[in-house]
Amino acid sequence: MKNSWSSFNRYFLFPVCGLLFILLGPIVAQGATYYVSLTGSDSNPGTLSKPFRTFSKAVSPLRPGDTLYIRGGLWTTQLDLQTKNISGTSSAYIKIAGYPGEKATIRYAEPISPGYGPIKARGKRGYLIFENLVLDGINAANKTGWQFPKENHHFILRNLEIKNFRFNALFIEANDIQVIGCTIHDQISVSGATGERWYGIYFHHGTNGLIQGNKIYNNPGGGMQVYPGPISNLKVRGNAIYNNNRLASSSVGGIIVQGTSSTTVYNTQIYNNLVYRNGTSSSGNASGILMGPYASGTKIWNNTVYGNKTWGLQIGKASSTVLQNNISYGNGAGNYYNGGSSTTYTNNVTTDPKFVSASSNNFQLQSSSPAANKGVKLSGVPNDYRNVARPKGATHDIGGYENY
Repeated sequence: MKNSWSSFNRYFLFPVCGLLFILLGPIVAQGATYYVSLTGSDSNPGTLSKPFRTFSKAVSPLRPGDTLYIRGGLWTTQLDLQTKNISGTSSAYIKIAGYPGEKATIRYAEPISPGYGPIKARGKRGYLIFENLVLDGINAANKTGWQFPKENHHFILRNLEIKNFRFNALFIEANDIQVIGCTIHDQISVSGATGERWYGIYFHHGTNGLIQGNKIYNNPGGGMQVYPGPISNLKVRGNAIYNNNRLASSSVGGIIVQGTSSTTVYNTQIYNNLVYRNGTSSSGNASGILMGPYASGTKIWNNTVYGNKTWGLQIGKASSTVLQNNISYGNGAGNYYNGGSSTTYTNNVTTDPKFVSASSNNFQLQSSSPAANKGVKLSGVPNDYRNVARPKGATHDIGGYENY
């Protein structure tokens, strides 16, 4: 697992205890704690020393506020939360997590297509946290990524590794879904054709989504597609999105945001992301960040966009897009294109930003950088990619890092 609890800290943990209680108090209500292990027994009481053996037994007693720890090892059964209708409440989330310090991998071979994937949790259920697990689709011959249909709500996915699925790793159609500190990589497109352009995250529709502090890479169709909506108040911040799109059939590189004539995408915020090297010589178009039609009111702040196949920042027929404090450099077709309406474009750098070492993907700034201390102060971006407070000097540095 490459990310840690610190990815969640990046934006949510503050030194003021009262504010911490307000933010996190409701979802850490204390309940019972259960354990399940490959060496356990379902006749056990589910304690740390006497764990359950199967997922079906382990989820049965779960009530709002409870925690289930999955001990390390390779699990080949599905974690089913539908049969027993497992769901938390707004003041007492249920947490299901890998045991601290151990690697719990769920590698389930789904017999149906498209299937539920390793975790079956569709329907009217929510207030669930999933943490510190590896979800591996290598044994699943069918289309079985993790899907969140419209009746799901209030899921937190934290510090997960999601890989090797023959589908989009995450397909989101629900409200209040948070993906924090996860590593999402190497999904599999068997044919490479249209219809198998799998992405790290496909955000189909929903409100109040949060995509934060993740590493999204080596996905065949692209990093993240936000389409077609309706989608509102989505935040995409502090992610590293790189080396996605190797398919001729795909036109998604790092991030694409686009609606339709009947389903708009409104008020998306994209900031403090590193979006680089998306697209290959044989792939389709692969811009770093692309805004398409029927996307309105998008804020694109303090991103570093480098070395993508086509455009760095590409504004298509979007409206009222705001681009400030971004570095866009070294992209194949150009660093900035504006075909939108009412676009605001200020304090961006498209000349050599003098990175410390672009060849080794170190996009911090040298002291002589034209991006150092040249941004506009943005109250909506109080920290940088690493959670360093902005600004250090008189004003924000431009790009994902605050150095000066």
